[in-house]
Amino acid sequence: MASNLFSRIVVPTDFSDCSEAAWALAQRVAETLRSEVVLAHVFVEPIIYGDPSSAADSSWQLFAEGRKWVEDELEKWASVARGQGITVRTIVRTGSANEEIVNLATDERAELIIIGTHGRTGLNRVLLGSVADRVVRFAPCPVLTVRTPE
Repeated sequence: MASNLFSRIVVPTDFSDCSEAAWALAQRVAETLRSEVVLAHVFVEPIIYGDPSSAADSSWQLFAEGRKWVEDELEKWASVARGQGITVRTIVRTGSANEEIVNLATDERAELIIIGTHGRTGLNRVLLGSVADRVVRFAPCPVLTVRTPE
């Protein structure tokens, strides 16, 4: 019965310490349950101000370089997990982080999301918000949040 439990897990990352902790836990869960893992990152499209002709070219070039770095980094993380016998796919999406994570979990028919949380409180939470909090509220499946100790 355990082999059917959480057969597909979505693990979003922003490459922070708490995301690395979530990834480490996701690998242990996936290895134990023989789950497939979808390792993902969500980009926010750049906002272009000023002269669109010159600003757009440089902004999109930086965006493309950043996206390439993310794809390479996701593949590094995935390769290590594959070496342990875990099935991993990587996905890069663009948009609102919390919305895209929920959409990805829905599209992939994920049975679990494992996500790092920074554990912000007070003014930082008000100003920066909490992606993990919004994912918990709107996800189509259970969400396991991972917070690293301060």
